[in-house]
Amino acid sequence: MKSIFHDRKALARLSLLATLGLAIFWGVSIYLSAHGHEIGSSNMQLREHIELDSKAPFVYKKYTGLQNAQALMKALDADYNKSLAKTKVSVSGKFTTKTTKTGKVTGTKTTTYSSDLTLSEIDARYPRAEWLQLLLDKGITIDDSLEYASLLSKRYTLALWEDNPVLQQSGLLNIPPTDDWETYKADYIDKLVNDHTKIQASAEQIERGKKAVERAKARIEENKENAQLAIERSKEAVERANAQLERGTEQLEHAKPQIEENKENVKLAIERSKEAVERAKAQIQHSKEQLERAMTQLERSITRLERAKKELSSQQLVHIKNQIEGIQGTLAAPKKPIPPQEPTLPQGSN
Repeated sequence: MKSIFHDRKALARLSLLATLGLAIFWGVSIYLSAHGHEIGSSNMQLREHIELDSKAPFVYKKYTGLQNAQALMKALDADYNKSLAKTKVSVSGKFTTKTTKTGKVTGTKTTTYSSDLTLSEIDARYPRAEWLQLLLDKGITIDDSLEYASLLSKRYTLALWEDNPVLQQSGLLNIPPTDDWETYKADYIDKLVNDHTKIQASAEQIERGKKAVERAKARIEENKENAQLAIERSKEAVERANAQLERGTEQLEHAKPQIEENKENVKLAIERSKEAVERAKAQIQHSKEQLERAMTQLERSITRLERAKKELSSQQLVHIKNQIEGIQGTLAAPKKPIPPQEPTLPQGSN
């Protein structure tokens, strides 16, 4: 049994290449032309059909080696040869008809052109190593086994156009019609390189976009977690604030009677303070009056003291005079001395 690609990853990549490649390279709506002139339009369909051997399913491989034909073939050829069963290319659509003698256009007819060359036949016509190196020299890079298989399959389409010159005039590949096959083949290869480069750039942009989306998702998840944590903390803070508010309200209710009582006590204390101030004022006035009386008495005492001092001075002078006279009396001439007497013996002694 043979089947189309089964591997999901391979299918995803081939789907991307097919969507981008066919949309860019092959086109959908094209114009028919003969001898380089536009004569009308019609729908054509190009179909590239690649069958893989179900006994040897396609293996996707990432390639990071040297970009030359020999290195690529050494790394990827074995799996490609083992998995590939058949490649078929067909084109269906309306084509112009001409007379064989004059080449004059006589009308259109619906025709199908197809090619189902074997792998050995296509390798003989367009040798694999030369084909790969030609594309590499023109700037193509091959990064995995899917690109390798896709680029090798383009040889089948080129062979179909070479075998059917009418296709070179169809404009189906958006390549200018020409009767010179070598010119057409060169244009085909250049377009293949340019379109493959666009596909690679688009794929890289998609990968960058996916990575950016993943980073954004990670940041969103992180921000969600941080926001959730902040919300939880805010809720806890609000609950604590509400609890504190309730306790404060209860304390205020309990304190109201004490506040009223304190207000009365303060009023009473103020009244008492006023009374004490008045008493102090009265005492100060009384003390002032007493001080004034004491000053008056002091002045009187000083006056008396002055008079006493004067009187005392007169009395002292008289007293001193008397003392001087007494001293003078004691200083008069002394009397004659009394001769010493014999001691008297007591009676009865000899």
